[in-house]
Order: sequence, then structure tokens, then C-alpha cells
Amino acid sequence: MTTESERLLSTPGLLALDTRVRPEGNGVYTLDDTVRLIKQVGPTRPGVEVEYSLDPSTVVLKLSDRLPESEVAPVLARALAEATAALDRPAGDEPVFGPAGRDDDRVFSPAGRPEVDAVQRPADAGLRAELRQRGQRVGQAKKIRALALTMGVADGQPNAELLRTLLTADERAILAAADPSSRPLDERVDQQGYLARALGGSGVSSAVIGTAAAVFTGNPLTGLGITVPTVVNAAVGSFTERRLDRERAVGRKPAYNAERVQRDHDHPGLRALLDGASDAPPPREKMPMATAWRNYLRRHAVPTLATAAVAGLLTPLGVPALSTAMVIASSALAKSLADRLVDKKKLEFRLRRIDATERLRLSDPALYTNQLATELAALQTRFARAVNALAPTPAPPDVPGSPPFTVSLAAQLIENVSGTARRALLGGRTADSGPLQTALSAAGPGLLGAITGAMGDKYFLNRDEPARDASKQWSRTHQEAAQAAALAETVEPRLKAFRDLADHLEQLAGLPTEATALPQATTPPTTPRPAARAPLSAYAVQAAAGSLGAVAGAFGLDQLIDIPTQALVLTTAGAAGSLTATPTARYLFRRRELGVHEALETNKAVRSINQSELLEARAITRYLMTRLTLQAESALSQPPPTIQTAATQALRALAAEPPGKPLLAERLIALEHLTHTANALDHHTHHGTPDSQAHLQARLTQALEKAHQLWRDAGVPIVLPLSPALDDDLEHLRRLLATSHSAAPTKQTQAPRATRPKPERGLAPGGD
Repeated sequence: MTTESERLLSTPGLLALDTRVRPEGNGVYTLDDTVRLIKQVGPTRPGVEVEYSLDPSTVVLKLSDRLPESEVAPVLARALAEATAALDRPAGDEPVFGPAGRDDDRVFSPAGRPEVDAVQRPADAGLRAELRQRGQRVGQAKKIRALALTMGVADGQPNAELLRTLLTADERAILAAADPSSRPLDERVDQQGYLARALGGSGVSSAVIGTAAAVFTGNPLTGLGITVPTVVNAAVGSFTERRLDRERAVGRKPAYNAERVQRDHDHPGLRALLDGASDAPPPREKMPMATAWRNYLRRHAVPTLATAAVAGLLTPLGVPALSTAMVIASSALAKSLADRLVDKKKLEFRLRRIDATERLRLSDPALYTNQLATELAALQTRFARAVNALAPTPAPPDVPGSPPFTVSLAAQLIENVSGTARRALLGGRTADSGPLQTALSAAGPGLLGAITGAMGDKYFLNRDEPARDASKQWSRTHQEAAQAAALAETVEPRLKAFRDLADHLEQLAGLPTEATALPQATTPPTTPRPAARAPLSAYAVQAAAGSLGAVAGAFGLDQLIDIPTQALVLTTAGAAGSLTATPTARYLFRRRELGVHEALETNKAVRSINQSELLEARAITRYLMTRLTLQAESALSQPPPTIQTAATQALRALAAEPPGKPLLAERLIALEHLTHTANALDHHTHHGTPDSQAHLQARLTQALEKAHQLWRDAGVPIVLPLSPALDDDLEHLRRLLATSHSAAPTKQTQAPRATRPKPERGLAPGGD
């Protein structure tokens, strides 16, 4: 560790830094001839790769003694770049980075907002230095892709396109060379996880069954004939199962989107206060509930063909594998049909559950946007001096608990097809067994196993579905808190001004005033995130219920019709195999899957601000407040102020249009997007790069074209101001409030004109 770090610091160019490093001996170096660097190696806190502290002339850097030698160069490059960029920070700051360090205060982040804040922090300099250093080395593609996700520049991440324009051409080339064809935001577990689940379930179970068959028959080749084809089928099936999961996700999207559109129409939130043309209800179309059947057929046909090929190779060697291949082939077609049917039924249930849960959330009076809608409606009422009763809140829907028993029963019948075929083809016969007895001995245990297995599935789902919902709600509440805080930052000062203005107008009119609290932003959960999975015991019950039911059915039938002993052995061995590893394999796969999903939540900024939703809420809120301002101006006979931008003038003209305004929501969002993009371009003119300025200029042109097109479609000319404005909307509200004070019959002191607050810049690591 010490030798490698000394070599890197002493050899120019290895760290891909612009800083000049001169060794002084004994772990001391000089940076750019002005700053003293003291390098140490020793224990750090768990999960922390490097720590540093600094003052205006010294950097003390401590590398973890647990850091692999292959990671010394990128970590050292990142630390030095961040430390040198942070040298102008106040003394006493001790930034730390790594898995346990701070990464929330930077531009290059999935949750970053580069449109309005492109001022790069020391942490950004560190990430870019690490990217350049890894780009100099061979075999770093996987690490670079992971770093791209951390920086928020991978395809599919929010703002990735704009963030990449803030990188240099060389840095973008490094990203492009790191296998751009990969899917960095894939929601599926990697292939190793699928393979582990298949081998831990079917693989172990077939090994137990094969061992039992070998012992019972005294022929080891019989056991190999059962085990090897089944393991091949499971292994190949893990690849086709992963592909099918991707096709399942694509096939479910239309149904999810249709349900979301219907919910948005039924729960419009702030849109309900708009006086535009009424939105037509979305068409009720029957959406596909599963991907095409051919995808399910391929899922089972490909491993079946592989199994048949292996059986064909083993048979000339004396291994009786064709019977097992026939068992697997006999269920492939049925499984492809039944799997699709079960998936459709499960999706129907899940859609109902999600729809009920979301409707409960959207109708919650404590939701910040609902509070805001209530507040704005009340202000409109107060300004109009009329009393209107709010519509009663509908009764909340019931949330479905778990899929019906028939879905679990259908799934278990599918699971028992192979066991039934195995007993029929490999279970042997008694001397006096007839067709009916043979059929009962093959299918009877499977039927009872399906019934008890369905009970086990029901037990499992009653614990798994609530756990999933609790975890999703925890994440959703975090996102709502961030969303509400961002919206409140914009609207709360104006709400307070409107409240004060309404109070004074009511005093002038001799009307009573009613003091109520302002809308309260959602607070994030303070408890740890609930695990989105059932406990391991539920997985054990799920596996045991069907297996033990099949064993009980086999021995029960044996008392009635004398089932062949070999069939009893195979059924018992299958149950033992399922209980041996299947619950653990499924549990570990689910835990691995949750790890993938939670990492995606960070990389997709799922719990951060949704910019499109925030843009819409701000657009509608700004319009509603403009209408309130017009009401107040009318009440005070106050002429409208000069306006600051074309968007503000167009917004006022839009508010003055008669009710039934065509394309109202779309035009509001277009104006807000226009203003937002213009502000972003102004910000990047001072803090961005030529590439980012060109990118935003192109977006501004598109926004202007879209706004003009919407106004043309609405049949209304768009208003362009000719005179510059002096006030923004908040200043105008304060001026109106001062006017209402001066209009009062009693002498009152006029509030001084407030100055516009300056925007705050982000802090570097270690700042508050």
C-alpha cells in the first residue's frame, strides 16, 4: 500500500491530475509548490476508503490500510483532486468520501439539478479525476460504468444528457468506451443470481431425487439419468427466465400506464382548480396483461431442447436419461400456457392493489399538493367574498390483501406437473395395477400437494405483499417530502403574502377573518426502511406446504390402492429436496433482487425531486396565484404592474381568458418549462460550458416553438411584452399589500419594500 502510493505520487501523469506533486521524503509532498501534503496509511472507519483534513497550507490524507492495491490509484486521484479543490473551504472541515461518506452536495449526482446549479464542488472534481484515472487503465470498464451511475451520467438517468455536456471531450470518450451497449439501469438481478436460484432449487432437489433413485434401484446410472438432465434444464432455464422477465416488464407497462392515467383523471389535485376546458375521460381499453405467449413458450422450449440433447448424449453411454427428458418435455407446453395465465391473474390483482393504495394516497388531505389546492381554493373564495362548501371526500377504497386462492392453486398445479409425470414414467407399477390405479398413483399426490401448496402460497403472499407495500410507501414518502419541500420553497412566501392581503381586504370590508395554518410539507420517515420481503420462515412454509401435502397424499393413497414403492420414494425424495435448499435459494434471490432495486432507486434518483411533476405543480400554482393577483387588483382598483418576461405576460393574458380555456394545463406547463429553461441558460452562461450552453439553447428554441404551437392550436395569439418589468410576482404582492394598508380607514405604517433574496450556492463537502 505505502510503496504503491509513493510510486503514484512520485511519477507524473499516473494520477491524471493537473496538480504538480514534488516528494519531500517520509510521506511528505508539496502540491503546486504551495501546499504541503502529508500522506498516511492506517485504519479508517468501516466502509471509508480515505479521509483527509486540510487547512490553508496543509493537507493530511489518510488511506485505508484495507484498500486493495488495484484501487489505490483511483482513490488517491479522487482524494487529491477533491482536497486541492477544497483548499479554500473554512478551516476545520473534514470531508470524507467513500461508501459511508457524503455525496449529496454535488453537481454530478443522480439527484443533482444541473439546470439551475452547475457550480461544481470539490466532490465533483474528485469524481472527474477518478474517471480520468480509471480511463488510463485496462480492465476498468465495469468500474467506470459504476462510477457513471454515481455521477448521474449513465444513459437513462435524470439530467444525464446535460451533465455529460459539463465533462471534457476526453472524459466523455472514457464513458463511451466503457461498453455503452450495457443496460446500467436494468431492474433484473444479474445472470449469476438467476443461475444460483435455479441450481439451489431444482438442482439440489434433482440431486436428492437422483440419489434416492440410485439407492433404491442399486444403479448409480439411474440417479445420473434423473439428476443431470434436470440440472441442465434448470441451468439453461435460468437464462431464458431472465430474458422472459425483461419481456414481462415490457408487457406490463401499458397496463400500469393506463391505470395511472385514469387515476390522474379521477384525482386531478391542483388541476381541479383550473378553469380550462374539461378533460375528456381516458378511453377504457382492455390492455394486455402479459407479454406474448411465444415468449413463454421459448422460456420452456429452449431448456427442454437442451435437456433432450443431453439425454441423447447420455443414453448411448448407458445412462437412462430419456425418461427424465420426456418428463420435462411433457410439461413444457402446459407450463408456457399456464405461466402466462397465472401472470395475467397476478398482474390484475397487483394493479387493483396499487390502484387502491395510490388512490388512498392521492385523496389524503395531508398530501402537500392537496393542502395547497385547499389553501388556494380558500383564498379564491375569500377574495371573491363568497362562501362555497368543498365537495365531500369520497370513502377510501379497500386495499386488496393478496391474490385469490385460485391463482395460487393454478400456480401449484403447474409446479406439480413434473412430479406427476415423473411418477407416471419413472415410478414403476405393482403387479395388479390397472389404468385407474396408475393414474391415481401419479396424479393423486400432485393434486393434494397443489391444494396444500396453494395454502402455503397464500400464507406467504399475506406476509410478502404487505412487506413490499410498506417498503414502497417508505420510499414514496421520502420522495413526497423532497417534492413538497421544493414546491414549498417557491409558494410559501407568496401564500403568506396572499394571506396577509386577504386579511386586510376582509378588514376593509368588515368581514371576519379566520386564522388557519399554512400547508405543511410532508416530513420524511425517521424509521429505518422496512424489508420488502417476507421472513425466511414464510419461504420455508411456502415450500413445505406443497411438498408435505404431496407426501401425505402419496402415503394416504398407498393405504387405499397400493402405490408402487418407487413412486413413494421419488415423491418423498422430491419433498426432501425442495425443503433442503429451495426456501433459502428463493430468499437469497429475493434479497439480491432487493439490493438491485435499492441501488436503482439511488441511481435513478427515485427518492429525489421529480422535475416534471414539480414543473407542472409550479406552473399550475403560478397560474392560480396570478388569478388571485388579478382579483386583488380588481378589489383595490390597482393597475397591473409591468412584467418581467414574455412568459409572465402570457400567463396574465391566459388568466384573463374566459373559462373553458383550451389546452390550459398544456400551455401552463409550456410557459413554466420556457421560464425554467431560460433561467437554466442564464445560469450556464456564467457557470456552464460552451457545450452545456449550446445544449440549453437548443432546448430553449424547442420550448419556444412548442409554446407558439400550443397557442396556435388553442386559437389564441400569444402576448409578447414590449416594456421591461421592474417587479417580480412576489414584489408585486408586497406592493399590493402596502396598497391595502394605505387604503384602510385607520392610519397604518406601510411595510418597507423588500429586496429580492439572492440565490444560495451549494456548499462544498464539509459545509453545512
